[in-house]
Amino acid sequence: MSEFKTSRPDTPPTYAPWEAYQRPYVRDLAYVLACPNVLTAWLDFAPHQNTHEITVHSASFWQMQFEAYQQRLKELDTTNAYQELTRYLLKRPSPNRLGFHFEGLLSFWLADGFARNLHPYETLASNVQLFNGKQTTGELDLILYNHKEKLTEHWELAIKFFMGSAPFAPENWVGINSNDNLQRKMTHMQTKQFRTVWVDTENHGQVKIDKRYGVIKGRFFLPINTNDFSYPAWLAPSFPIHEWCDKNDTANLATIDIAALRAAHYIEWFSKRDFYDGRQSPFIYDENGALKTGLYFEGDRPIVIYPEQRDRIDGKF
Repeated sequence: MSEFKTSRPDTPPTYAPWEAYQRPYVRDLAYVLACPNVLTAWLDFAPHQNTHEITVHSASFWQMQFEAYQQRLKELDTTNAYQELTRYLLKRPSPNRLGFHFEGLLSFWLADGFARNLHPYETLASNVQLFNGKQTTGELDLILYNHKEKLTEHWELAIKFFMGSAPFAPENWVGINSNDNLQRKMTHMQTKQFRTVWVDTENHGQVKIDKRYGVIKGRFFLPINTNDFSYPAWLAPSFPIHEWCDKNDTANLATIDIAALRAAHYIEWFSKRDFYDGRQSPFIYDENGALKTGLYFEGDRPIVIYPEQRDRIDGKF
């Protein structure tokens, strides 16, 4: 039986079966599969534009994919097969960037799982460049053929770690870079990448997209000591929810064991690496004597230190 965990007693438990795996990339892969989509349904923020229908996979869909792949995850976690996963990820462009890491994990599962008949999705193309004349205007993440439904699908991917504030509408979930929020990301996906109909592939010729899926995963963080939060209808109730704190909020910072905090390494936005414990100073100050913005761990409890004033801070996301 997979465990349910939460870092906040006042929220529903978060499904976290990825923590059962020992090897970091296997834990990340399990997280990418078992974590539900942020959304229960796509929200149309561009109703007056001529855009296509967009779908999201249900939480039960991702649970089914995770369960079908569990035996392979165990093999990757306990045998030399782990090298297949590490080699695949590390040979990809910019493997240390979270978005590319997320895409690499899903791409590995798609190719590996299809070869093992664990799902019906054949990868036809990935990172398809879009052009306006000779100018590159964007790219499409994944073009798949669903052999079960006999449909060509376009999956657009996003991995997001957003801090929320009341009233917790999509525009109120903001990233480390305050120009990034959930509503803006969805609008961009809908009005840019998802407008494409025909795609040229290297090995399968030109294909017509039949269905479009927005795959948005990650973690959300509520203001610390929020006691009146209710999941909006659009937010998956099993989506990972944690806490964030204003770095100048002395009252709430006093409730945190600052001496026990450890700044997370970049990859730990996916899952905590215990081998980093004790290897660095427990916290990092900026030039003004405040904790630097970012993800920290208080034991196994993830918490983001973030400026309430929404200052723009350049990050790696």
